[in-house]
Amino acid sequence: MKRKSIIILSIVTALLLAIVLACNLLVVRVSKGKCYDDIDAIPHNTFGLLLGTGRSSKPSPYYEARVQAAVDLYNAGKIDYVIVSGENLYDDYNEVDSMLADLKKADIPVEAIDYHGTSTFASLNTHGNVLGYSYPSLTIISQHFHNQRAVFYGAILFDETPIAYNAKDTDIWYWKVWQFCRETLARTKAVILLPYTVINNSKHSHRHR
Repeated sequence: MKRKSIIILSIVTALLLAIVLACNLLVVRVSKGKCYDDIDAIPHNTFGLLLGTGRSSKPSPYYEARVQAAVDLYNAGKIDYVIVSGENLYDDYNEVDSMLADLKKADIPVEAIDYHGTSTFASLNTHGNVLGYSYPSLTIISQHFHNQRAVFYGAILFDETPIAYNAKDTDIWYWKVWQFCRETLARTKAVILLPYTVINNSKHSHRHR
């Protein structure tokens, strides 16, 4: 009985690991060639979608790099406007206003502000609702590990898959471990919920096109 339980547990574990691996490989494949490290190589787009990350009393190691990436893209003539998207769920936690203030200090024009960016998908979907799903003209701005999933969502939402610019990543090892674990699960969730996402977005896209 004990041996049988071990075999069943091993099979279930192997299946779960296979599903996680397959989901992550799909996200990587869809985003291949769409995430740029070289600012000279990335094509021009009208909008840069700056995805939110935490900044309260102690900002996350990703915050300043994302804001700087948006500044660099604008100064290099690779985007014309920035759309800031993030959370403001609590009085002491407001990603959008923090990023907005820092962009204004750098004289970067902000086209729109989205306070409902509670998830990566929500941020991209808001862009589609406002500007149209058939015309992304969009460069996503975040770190590479995050951009791959954002591009995956963009491939679902838009008629043309958007591109992304990779902000500098952190060198802090425990943040790297955290981001790997979190992103691995987030990608798996994104793929598993793909049928629901497609059906739900189809309703929205028909309504707004």
